[in-house]
Amino acid sequence: MTGSSLPIDPNRNRRHPLGLPAGSVRALLALMVFGLIWCLLLLPEKSGREIRIPLYLVYLMFLILGHYFAARGHGGGVAAGEKHPLYLPKGSLRFIMFAGFAGAMGWGFYHNPNFFDRLKPNLEEQPYLPILLLGAFFLGIIVARIGNALFTGPDGLAPWFQDILAWISLLAMVGLAVEIIVHLVINPTLAQPLQLPHWEGYIAALVGFYFGVKS
Repeated sequence: MTGSSLPIDPNRNRRHPLGLPAGSVRALLALMVFGLIWCLLLLPEKSGREIRIPLYLVYLMFLILGHYFAARGHGGGVAAGEKHPLYLPKGSLRFIMFAGFAGAMGWGFYHNPNFFDRLKPNLEEQPYLPILLLGAFFLGIIVARIGNALFTGPDGLAPWFQDILAWISLLAMVGLAVEIIVHLVINPTLAQPLQLPHWEGYIAALVGFYFGVKS
C-alpha cells in the first residue's frame, strides 16, 4: 500500500496557538471581552459621569456568543482524547459566561436601578463598525478555507500558516489588554475619558477575523 492511497488529515500535526489545547485562545479572547464588559457594568460613576459599554464590545459579545454556542451545538466541541480549552472541566466556560453576566447584572441593578442604561450604546457613534466586524469575520472564514485547501500537505497544515494565525491571536489579545488598561485604569482618573474609535475598530476586526478563521 502506498502513502498516496491514504487520506490526508488536515488536523495532523496541527499546532494550537500558545501551545494550549484547541479553543483556548478563543476562550481567552471571550473572557477578556466579557470580563471588560462585566467590570464596566460594575464600575462606580464619579462626578455624575455616565458610563456606557463601548459599541464594539457589544458587537463582539454577540458575535462570540453566537460563534461559541453554535459551534458547540453542531459538533464543534473537543475531539476525543484532547484536552478541553484552558484545561478546564467540560462546561466550565459556559458556566463562567452565564455566572459572570448574571452576577454583574444582578449586583449592578441592586446598587443602581438605572445601571441598565450602560447597555444602551450610541449606535450612531461608529456606523461602519458592523460592516467592519462582519467583513473581518467572513474574511477569516475565507482565509481559513483557502489555507486548508492550498497549504495542507501529508504532514498537515503548513507550520508557517499556523504561525500567522498564532500571531493574529496574540495581536488580538494585546489589543484587548490595552483596552482593559484604558477603561479600568486610565479613564477613571481622567476628567475627559479617552475616546479611541479607530483603535476599537482595529481590535474588533482582529477578534472577528480570528473567530472567523476558527469557524
